[in-house]
Amino acid sequence: MTSNLINMHDLPRTSRKPLTEKHIEVINKLELMLEEGIPKQTMSELASKLKISLRTLYEISPSKNHLIRMTVDRILMRLGKEALDEVSNINSPIEALKKYLKHVNQAVGPKFKVYLQNLGSDEESMKMIDFHEEYITSFTKDLLNKAILRKEIKEVDTQAFAMLLGGIGRDFAKDGNIKKLSKSPEESANSITEIILNGISREKSKNG
Repeated sequence: MTSNLINMHDLPRTSRKPLTEKHIEVINKLELMLEEGIPKQTMSELASKLKISLRTLYEISPSKNHLIRMTVDRILMRLGKEALDEVSNINSPIEALKKYLKHVNQAVGPKFKVYLQNLGSDEESMKMIDFHEEYITSFTKDLLNKAILRKEIKEVDTQAFAMLLGGIGRDFAKDGNIKKLSKSPEESANSITEIILNGISREKSKNG
């Protein structure tokens, strides 16, 4: 799973053809622009701000929506890779899961909220977000299964718990829910995640 994610990070799934070093450089600049928001800017205006020709921009992406989606996808891929790298040397499945989820919950933090606000609500954008959530859910389920085998947690429906843990941040980040939270979606997601995982963890014996 890790190697596939790295390959997908190098070449975003929404890309139609391999990107050159120049294209990657442009996308890196676009990431910085996304922090300020670019929904109202045309491809021509984006090309001007990026100091490249419109033709070069169209070489990277056929439309502005596709360009934004591809860039956000790349950002989320990088976050996922960082999370996997952080837990790669952790022997305990449940401890790895705690750290993994805390890292990916950054996707509903303030910085990532700005990135996601640049996305439209079109079907392709929703599919892309669903893909990342499904990956998190799948990886979470795998770690939960391993934690059961290690007797770190109680016997639970790992699919149900993985779906809950994998989507909790996204639910908190919905506009209608943010206003109801006393803390940020990221802080709330981390807090609930900790409660859930502590609730299904087996107590360690006094002898370890």
